[in-house]
Amino acid sequence: MSTIPVRSSSSARIDGLRRLAHTLRRSELVWLVDATYDDYAQLWLFDLLRQGAKGSWVVQRFAYDIHNDIQHYRGETAVPDQQVRATRAKAKPFDIAAWQDGATE
Repeated sequence: MSTIPVRSSSSARIDGLRRLAHTLRRSELVWLVDATYDDYAQLWLFDLLRQGAKGSWVVQRFAYDIHNDIQHYRGETAVPDQQVRATRAKAKPFDIAAWQDGATE
């Protein structure tokens, strides 16, 4: 009986962030608010602060399914203007171009 190899959560995090970067515009301003690993479901949850389709700031949640190598959009939450600065101060800037080019790990 053979088993399916499972990547480590740290290597899967890199794959998930790289895949996520390819869904974003290179010049877009984005902050990584949170990255959480769900051991039971074996997926990474990424929360990004960015401007939504209507120009207001939102936190969008994405899930990276390790086994199927798929990124899922999980929705968004509006961020009031007065909280944007505080959220950006706590979050880490997400260098889209570096992730797309494979220069970040």
